[in-house]
Amino acid sequence: MYSLMLRAAAGLGAVLLTATPAAAPLVDPSIPGANVVDVVALDYAFEMPSSIPAGLTTLRLTNKGKELHHVYVVKVDAGKTANDVMAWFKAGGPPPAWLKPVGGPNASVGASLFTSTLDAGKYVALCVIPSPGGPPHVMKGMIKEFTVTPSNRKAPAPKADITLTLSDYSLEFSKPLSAGKHIVAVTNTGKQPHEFFFAKLVPGKTPMDMAMFAENPKGAPPGMPMGGITDILPGATVYLEIDVPAGEYGFMCFTPDAKDGKPHLAHGMIKQVSVK
Repeated sequence: MYSLMLRAAAGLGAVLLTATPAAAPLVDPSIPGANVVDVVALDYAFEMPSSIPAGLTTLRLTNKGKELHHVYVVKVDAGKTANDVMAWFKAGGPPPAWLKPVGGPNASVGASLFTSTLDAGKYVALCVIPSPGGPPHVMKGMIKEFTVTPSNRKAPAPKADITLTLSDYSLEFSKPLSAGKHIVAVTNTGKQPHEFFFAKLVPGKTPMDMAMFAENPKGAPPGMPMGGITDILPGATVYLEIDVPAGEYGFMCFTPDAKDGKPHLAHGMIKQVSVK
């Protein structure tokens, strides 16, 4: 996992490390019936419950660290622990069958709201963004086990006002993204896991400028991190609550391709979006 996930996060981390996290106020979620779970990111640990009930769940990420962080959540088979995830991460190689990514809030200068239906079982949350000139945060202890317990809790399906479809290899909105608050349904219709990161671009800059800066982070960053989601499996649908001001945005997927190891953005999974 080390080789795959670090390559997926390294470019993003290079961008994020140039930004200082803002002291963002707590954001109120708006998806009815979701159990809100607060996840506090520190340098380098997660503060979050060790047990939560199954069902529709909103992960509300706030960052109290000096570096930016995301939440990469994986579901593991019974008998597996964070130690097994860490061992795989260090060893590298393709994801084992006992581990399945389920997504989470990607890094932002503000607070992030990610919603999904979690089944009962064992989970591990980790952050794979690299430190400045150092190892990914997971190697510094930013990994946390938690259990999702069986529950009869019921909630209506979230009502999204716009859909973002991730495929092999594109990002397509169901309609133009407008300024303001949105509940975005994010669906992976591809055959590989996908994530997305988006940034508000500096005037005159492009998404490819952001991608190139990630490879060689010199000078002023071409955009401001706004969040997104970490990897979800093919067929999965999750929800992201966002509040976007007018401007130009870059959307991209850094997940390594299963065939050639290049980030999906190199296969065309990168897009400029005008928000009015």
